[in-house]
Amino acid sequence: MTAGWRVAATAAATALSLVALGLPLLLLMTPPYTAVLVVRVDAPALADLDVEETQAVAEQVRAFVGGARGATLPETLHDGRPAFDAKAVAHLDDVRKVLHAARLATLLAAIAAGTWALWAYRRGHVRALASSLTTAAWIVVGVVALAALVALTDFDWFFTAFHGLFFEAGTWQFPADALLIRLFPEPFWAASGASWGGLALAGAAVLGVLGRSMRPGAVRQGP
Repeated sequence: MTAGWRVAATAAATALSLVALGLPLLLLMTPPYTAVLVVRVDAPALADLDVEETQAVAEQVRAFVGGARGATLPETLHDGRPAFDAKAVAHLDDVRKVLHAARLATLLAAIAAGTWALWAYRRGHVRALASSLTTAAWIVVGVVALAALVALTDFDWFFTAFHGLFFEAGTWQFPADALLIRLFPEPFWAASGASWGGLALAGAAVLGVLGRSMRPGAVRQGP
């Protein structure tokens, strides 16, 4: 494999790893995931709502940050208590923008990686393709392992640092009695982080298996 193809394979590996890290985020944004997890983390009791309303309000938040057409956030709950004030709506709007950027980056990375993989395969450069798949798998494993290590060492610091990457200071912090905090308590995010890591590792395993199956001897090699 020439130096040029090594560079191309490394770039493709980066794109593939972005796909493997981004797709789990999209899967965690599905309605069933949110509906089940808010109940499992005892959000109904924390928010003093029944299960049905808890899931309904959580779905409104999920739809809003997911960019669903016409999605809005309630100002009050069924009993007249405040729901989401201007600060909460502004933060969730910021979340929506971040998720939109993540979806776009994942899509562009998938298109770039898929196009390159098809071209490399048709040109017979299977060694470069196998290298990119294997390298991408190890990148994903490294990112997940690092995130897990930091989160397990000091989750509060990790949570704060993570938010600091995407949001301005003071815009994402809310009092403990805010509906947003009671609806999505810390265990919700810990479980979501673990789910994301597990799905990303599953993607890494798929990439690794594909890369191994394309090792020399399986298919004609390019120069």
